[in-house]
Amino acid sequence: MLIPICNERLPVRLEICVVSAKSLPVMNKSINSTDAFVEVRFLETTDKTDVVTSLNPVWNSEQFVFDTDEKELTEDWLQLRVMDHDTYSANDAIGRVNVDCNIFLERMRLAKVELLEETFTMRVYDTIYGNRGELTIGIKMHLLMQYNPNNYVHIMSATSVPGNFRIAEIFGLVDNIRCEKDPDYEWLDRIRKPRATNEARQNAIRMTMRDAMMGIAHKAHKMGGNVILGIQEYVDMEGSASDLLTCRVIGTCIKAVPDTLTPLPFGKPSKPIFTIEKIPQERQIGLGSLLTARSIQVLNEDEDPESVRRGYWVSLRAEIFQQARTVGCNLIVAYTETVTVNEGVALLTCTGTAVVMSDGSDAPTAYSVQNETSARSSPIVVRDSSEKEIKEKKALFKFNASDAREKRSDSTPRAFRCNQFHCPSQETKYHNPTKIVSCAYCKNGLVSEFILSTQTCPTAQYYAGPRNFIQVSVCKKISSDPDETSDYAADIGNALPYSDHELIGNLLTEAKNIYPLGNAIFSLNITNAVCDDSLVCILTGVLVRLLVIQKTEAASPSITNVLSFSSLQRQHDARRFSWGTVRDAIRFKPTVQSNLTLKILNIKQGIDDNSSTSAKSRLRLNTIVDKVRRKQHKEYVSHVVFERHMSLSIGIHENQSAGNSTSIAGVHLSSSLYPQFVNKDMIENMMPVARFSDVYVREDLTTAVRDSTTVDGFVTNALEERIATIKTISSLGGSNAVVANMKISCPQFNVSKEHAHIILLVSVDFYNVP
Repeated sequence: MLIPICNERLPVRLEICVVSAKSLPVMNKSINSTDAFVEVRFLETTDKTDVVTSLNPVWNSEQFVFDTDEKELTEDWLQLRVMDHDTYSANDAIGRVNVDCNIFLERMRLAKVELLEETFTMRVYDTIYGNRGELTIGIKMHLLMQYNPNNYVHIMSATSVPGNFRIAEIFGLVDNIRCEKDPDYEWLDRIRKPRATNEARQNAIRMTMRDAMMGIAHKAHKMGGNVILGIQEYVDMEGSASDLLTCRVIGTCIKAVPDTLTPLPFGKPSKPIFTIEKIPQERQIGLGSLLTARSIQVLNEDEDPESVRRGYWVSLRAEIFQQARTVGCNLIVAYTETVTVNEGVALLTCTGTAVVMSDGSDAPTAYSVQNETSARSSPIVVRDSSEKEIKEKKALFKFNASDAREKRSDSTPRAFRCNQFHCPSQETKYHNPTKIVSCAYCKNGLVSEFILSTQTCPTAQYYAGPRNFIQVSVCKKISSDPDETSDYAADIGNALPYSDHELIGNLLTEAKNIYPLGNAIFSLNITNAVCDDSLVCILTGVLVRLLVIQKTEAASPSITNVLSFSSLQRQHDARRFSWGTVRDAIRFKPTVQSNLTLKILNIKQGIDDNSSTSAKSRLRLNTIVDKVRRKQHKEYVSHVVFERHMSLSIGIHENQSAGNSTSIAGVHLSSSLYPQFVNKDMIENMMPVARFSDVYVREDLTTAVRDSTTVDGFVTNALEERIATIKTISSLGGSNAVVANMKISCPQFNVSKEHAHIILLVSVDFYNVP
């Protein structure tokens, strides 16, 4: 996303041609067809095409010309409304296509071209019926002013700058908050139709989020930056307690210069919290620990809600940075923020990893060749594929993975920087909670016996063996009534320390069960969920065996371990499971492969602690009633929805990142989506060309939602529609564009007996394949 921040109005001429539509629904049953036309809207201007009676109409309309500027293109969206013409009544809406013209602006400015002319196809979307056909559009954009990089701030989800730029300065965390009244709680909602309310909410979130983006770009410009990396977007639906929806954006502000310049090492950041996952220029010389700070807030109708909510996060960030200082670190990386709201009580969580950043004086030169003596004593060692003698002397670091990893590493020499995992050397008065051992590589530094980090898994040279997903959860009972807001908030706050302690214990136990040799968990993601009577905390990560940590006695294989009954039982179970999977695949082979799978994290329903006779009798009676009514009661549906909402909040897992990807809760993408959808390991040499972000409201009023099957069908359909939409939107990035850094979050999910309502926030980056 490219945000213009100059005061000048940079003129743009935008020309739109509506070409055709395909697979429209039947709106006129008397003729089994549709009298279709399209309204083209931008700002205050509306134009229309002719009416064509067909389910696959062809218009080839005249050019609709809009003389605008770059700021207006960024603030507002081009909207095309596909309509069914009625002579004696109001025209019926079929669906809409919203086009973010900032994508074209970003592509053109980065490519330094002044004219773009393309034809693309996008899905027609309706908040009630979902995708309803396709619309083909021709666009011609002419930029009437030359490109000046100083007039823009570039916003990316990626955590590193493109290859043709270098970082001159890092300023640190930049954020922005915008609050808006939720249209769902306006008095007008009582008289308007559900579609109108959905469109109003969708437009309100879209415009508020874009306003927040414009604001964060101006903040970054005032700090002296021109690029925001690792941008994260959040939508907090606060409900009836405040009648607000809050859009938050955070990122890492930097100043980038062309690679033709050689900047000096950047200095200390003014705000030492990064949303990016590693420090550029290999400046990390120490790894502290996983950090988490939480607070419970009771939401009210404040006079200045933005400043109040900003104060919440300022205090939390100060607390988490103080935690980093106590463990001897001076920076937080891979920082994230989450909010879960229930009945006017908000649980705010911020998470990151404490690290040590050097001052730049000891930064290694690129691929500097060192002799064997210095390589043995230095914490920064360059390993060349031709150094066979060194490999033979260090048998510990003969990688045990496949030959593909070795072939990948033999093309160019690379630095083995074990000091990035070393414990902070700064003396602190606080005792380190984990056991410290000597570094297995350099023998000089110290490393923790077990590492927990929100950073991404390091490259293959730093670990041996497989990568395994790991996931644990803890559910705590909340006894207070949600209507008693103060007591309810206090009970949640009291349950958090116990859940954290139990969660870490479960995580270490599960790590030993999944992979006994594992000694580090990266990409840690913390998800919190609150329903009426439960607090659930979930940890998800990638378990590996780091080579810099020595193998412990308990982790080393032995005769007893190999021949133990539990080990043999696991082997037999795995063998039976694999054969059973093969038989099931042959017997029940699906005709159409799904683009994604939502793996549900099941949580046991809580039962009241009052185990009196009357309570037990009511429980038995409820069980009978549930069977008779097929579990249509509100409590059961609420529990099912809570589990689905919680699993969606965990996020997307890249199945290429681990071998056991389908065994943990979250959203799993099908392998059929690749290579159009690429993972993080493949984008290092690609050029980012554009960023897309939008919100989708989906409601189902046609199907009775009565059990988990119907709820799962609704959620899966909504996610499949988003995947289909992203496929068509990828064409906006160019003919050879691929999708990366995809995120799908779920700010709200409500289900009643014959009603389902979900809000999905989607963001992706488009990269050009070299």
